Amino acid sequence: MRKEEAKFETKFISNVGTQEKNNDYFGYVQLDNYAIWVTADGFDEEEGADIAARIAVEAAVEYFMLTPGFNTKVLKEVVEYAHSKVVEKQEENERFSLMHTSLLIVISNYHSILWANVGNTRLYHLRDGFIHYQSKDDTIAQLLVNDEVLDIKDIKQHRQRKDLTQAIGDYIKIKPNISKNPIPLQEGDILFLCTIGAWENLDESEIEVELSKVDDRKQWLKSLENKIMATSRKEVDNYTIASVVVEKTASPEKIKKSRKPLIIKIIIIAVILFIVILSLSLWNMKKRNDTIKTAQTYQKQAEESIVKKDFNNSVDDFNLAVGEYDKLHIKSRGIIGFFRGAKGKNKDIDGKIKEVKDKIEITEKIKKAFQDINEGNQLFNAGDYDQASRKYQAAKFTLEQNTYKRDELNTDEILVILNTRIDASPKLMEAKSLEKTGDEAIARSDFGTAKSKYDDAINIYLTNGKADYVINLERKIEDISEQQQTAYNGALLTENKADMLSSSNPNSARETYYSARSMYQLLGDKVKASEIDNKIQEINARQIADLQTANNLVQEGLGLISSGTPALAIANFNKAKGMYEKLGDTKNSRSTDEYLKQAQTFIKVEDNTKQIIVEKDTEIAARNAQIEAERKKVDEERKRIEEINNKISQAIDLESKGDELAFSERYIESIEKYENAKKLYVEVGQTAKIEYLDFKIKRNEGFLYELQGDQSYKAKKWKDAEQKYKMSKDSFDKSGDVKEEINTRIEKKLAKATKKANKKWWQFWK
Repeated sequence: MRKEEAKFETKFISNVGTQEKNNDYFGYVQLDNYAIWVTADGFDEEEGADIAARIAVEAAVEYFMLTPGFNTKVLKEVVEYAHSKVVEKQEENERFSLMHTSLLIVISNYHSILWANVGNTRLYHLRDGFIHYQSKDDTIAQLLVNDEVLDIKDIKQHRQRKDLTQAIGDYIKIKPNISKNPIPLQEGDILFLCTIGAWENLDESEIEVELSKVDDRKQWLKSLENKIMATSRKEVDNYTIASVVVEKTASPEKIKKSRKPLIIKIIIIAVILFIVILSLSLWNMKKRNDTIKTAQTYQKQAEESIVKKDFNNSVDDFNLAVGEYDKLHIKSRGIIGFFRGAKGKNKDIDGKIKEVKDKIEITEKIKKAFQDINEGNQLFNAGDYDQASRKYQAAKFTLEQNTYKRDELNTDEILVILNTRIDASPKLMEAKSLEKTGDEAIARSDFGTAKSKYDDAINIYLTNGKADYVINLERKIEDISEQQQTAYNGALLTENKADMLSSSNPNSARETYYSARSMYQLLGDKVKASEIDNKIQEINARQIADLQTANNLVQEGLGLISSGTPALAIANFNKAKGMYEKLGDTKNSRSTDEYLKQAQTFIKVEDNTKQIIVEKDTEIAARNAQIEAERKKVDEERKRIEEINNKISQAIDLESKGDELAFSERYIESIEKYENAKKLYVEVGQTAKIEYLDFKIKRNEGFLYELQGDQSYKAKKWKDAEQKYKMSKDSFDKSGDVKEEINTRIEKKLAKATKKANKKWWQFWK
């Protein structure tokens, strides 16, 4: 088949422009030996313009598929058939009686092309990056160009560029413009088909320049589309642009000639030779046929072994076939050799041997490629992705170049897998690095960082088919949850201890609060860390106030001594000293002791003793009252903390169950658990956890819609699949932390569903 010998790549874009409806239509089909490309542009001013364009294209493709061929006769018949189908529709429905369309048809035998057009739909033939030639329009403007009244470069601006001299659907007989002779193609040639909405907004130089900027022809079409839409015109007509890239051409089509004269000559020669070398020929023929049969058997076995990927046996059988073919060499010289056709036969045998040896060489390369794949798989499964990628790259290079037994060896499918693994290797290396970073974070009790790194690694592993690695990481995450709970309980206990010390020993309480804050920070609980900071600030503020109060008491005491009431001064000094000692202010405490001694020298021992007793009793009573108040406060705070801890514990349990359900792809149940956990976190004011659960809910909705989309796609419900994939993408976008790999996967699935949903019946022939 000539299609397999050649390689033609077709890409197209058809858009509405600034109009309400697209009246353009494009279609093509590549058969085993011939191909056809058709584009049409219905008249915008006429009702049914889109129908006319569609009928013309589908009719042309239909007729060509029924009667494929490569000559001007076939091309003319295709145009006339498309014309007749449009006229039929006009006569069938009065609404569409005026509908017309331009039409461009290109056919090929994969070596050359023939084209025909009616109207102003154009063909540009590009070679070596430049426009080699272009088709002519059936317009008034084109007639002016033909008469040399108008320069062809100015045709796109001329007001009569749309005034057609003929079109598909005219009541008069049309005379299509048909290329006279086949146009040979070269590798690298590009056939550019376009409607007026494209060429009136593009300079030929822009077509060439944009082509020089890109390697990807799809990107080339996209850049041309951008140029079209960037035109200075207020309105842009429907436009269709299509490119057919000739990557490889087939050999010229063989011309069939009558074999009758040749047969007669062969018969005469055969009779003469039969008479001369009958007996020798019969014996030699049998021997030769047996040898050929044996060689062919070995060759067939070798080719079957290749399909079975038994390359060693294949090479052995090919070598045996070479040995058999070598036996066929005729050693006779002179007249006998002449009559036996030694020279020609030996040449044929040498050709056969070369053919087989070429296959041996190819087989050895294929063998090496599959060895590289097997070694790469071993390295890949062992986690050595860098070396695995090197093996895959080597195999990929060989298989991409190979055309021998390509389909039988499922080469394209294998290349897809290799590309997937090559692309996955750096990502899996990244996942391993993330896992290592997570392990290091756990070692320093930084559970938030560890879980984040493990989650990122899990996403990469899942995307690249490493579910077994995910199980191990999920176990680590489960361990993190347990360690987090333990650490969280430890932090709460430390905080409670600090709360109890806050009144009696503020300095120790402050240090204990610092420890609790560090524990919360490692757990990633910013809310609790902030609460601890507030408590530390309260202690600092209280101590500053106590210091000021103590200083005031000392000053009052000194004033009382000066006023002759040292007994009252002693009470002030004792209160100030107690406050200094509580604050850990040794210097001021010692100074206060000196002031006490001074006060005591001014009063009698008896009065001093009584005063001391009274003051002590007062101090004890006050202290007891303070202790009782602090105890009640601690009990109330303990109850509050226990209630919060219970709600947090319930929320963590619900969140953990939600994670398990999510891993089992029970997304609906998972979302329900997350919502219940969210309510509890709202009650205890865990803002960070609420935001994180919102992220998980949106992310699970994304996975849920993706799963539903996959189910609809498998059931061939393309529209439903398309809608679900859109909902999935929207949920992932709203989560605010969508991974590039997930986004790429959803977009690919959406594109496939959209393509399936919008595909026409005849497009499934491609």
